[in-house]
Amino acid sequence: MTASPWRTLCLVLCAICAGQLWCNLRRVDAGSPSSEDRSPPRGLARADLARRDTTPPREPCAAPASEHADDGAALYGFQVPSWAIWLAPHPGEDLRSYRDRLLPVGLAVIGPQRARVARGRDAFLGLARLDARQRAELDAATREAAEALQDRVMSAVLDGEFSPGTFKPMAGVALASDLLGIVGRGNRRFLDALRADQRATLAQHPFDFADYLVFSTRWEDALGP
Repeated sequence: MTASPWRTLCLVLCAICAGQLWCNLRRVDAGSPSSEDRSPPRGLARADLARRDTTPPREPCAAPASEHADDGAALYGFQVPSWAIWLAPHPGEDLRSYRDRLLPVGLAVIGPQRARVARGRDAFLGLARLDARQRAELDAATREAAEALQDRVMSAVLDGEFSPGTFKPMAGVALASDLLGIVGRGNRRFLDALRADQRATLAQHPFDFADYLVFSTRWEDALGP
């Protein structure tokens, strides 16, 4: 695996860890009394102090994500946090509403990455001096790989491979193997269109077919208007 997919995987893992840390810190802050609650201000009358002692303590205010941080579902012994559950379809939510809820979030996250891979593609094409036929081959390999990925994922969804009641880890392994195979065949088609000196240039350049495929493809177009 090249450096770009590893970098993308590390960024995703860092984002998940940061979200978990944020939830834990908010939960700790909500449960710890402040200094104002521990020591009453000077000058309060004894009656006020007595009334204050008999008043039931108020519930601490916490963010909704902190209050329900442990409400996530358990999957094979792992507790799924509530913020991750929010990314899944909600009960009674149709596909159109689910798309409209998550699409702005996805576009905001993927936008900078699309700009990055576009700059990397242009830099490599100029440096390696790809001709029109080779550029068309890159575009065709990317397009066909993206269509095959979409078809495979839709097939898994429609066939119920990820139904919560029947899901098995090996189903995820099989799907991952199929997806990686599709990406590998697209990359091979692109490499076969390059000369030996261009492949040597690619080996020293940050441009990566899998990275370009994932972030340049407009996956949202498959979701419809």
